[in-house]
Amino acid sequence: MRIQRKFKLCLALMLGVIFTQTASSENLYTEAGFQSYVADKKAYRVGDTLMLLIFENSQAKSASDKSVDREYGLSGGVATEGSAGGRGSLDIALDREASESTGRVGNLKATVTVSVTSIDSLGNLQVEGKQRIVLNGEEQLITVSGLIRPIDVEADNTVYSTRLGNALIEYNGYEGEERNWLYRTLSKIGLI
Repeated sequence: MRIQRKFKLCLALMLGVIFTQTASSENLYTEAGFQSYVADKKAYRVGDTLMLLIFENSQAKSASDKSVDREYGLSGGVATEGSAGGRGSLDIALDREASESTGRVGNLKATVTVSVTSIDSLGNLQVEGKQRIVLNGEEQLITVSGLIRPIDVEADNTVYSTRLGNALIEYNGYEGEERNWLYRTLSKIGLI
């Protein structure tokens, strides 16, 4: 009976030690890197890609109207006593009107894949991307960079160019080797 009592006391002591040990664990959840397994996959870290839908319409117009009106007049008369008087007049007028207007319209519609190159302190995604197309010997190059708020990325991992902050969108279309050497040289140094 004494042995059973010692055994029960020893067992209770061991169980007390086991259950009083503090459990240590790490939190597997980090807010910055959390991506739900059931949510749509969106770009949220460096190296991720997303589709930028470019719909840009730009329009500029300037006009000026100038009008100059000048009139000069000269009149005089001659009369003598007893004779019929003569009158004469001379009028000179100068009118000039000029108007100028210039206008420019640009439309660009394209889809470019961009990559996240960095993330700023507010969580905005810095993105960059290029698309080069050669069609019938003519090369077209679209270069894009800017900032995207993660909230502006749609469920299908696309974002509109109108949501691109500090946007730089360049579209260059030129013919390939058919241009002469002078044009290619001036183009490379930025004079054309």
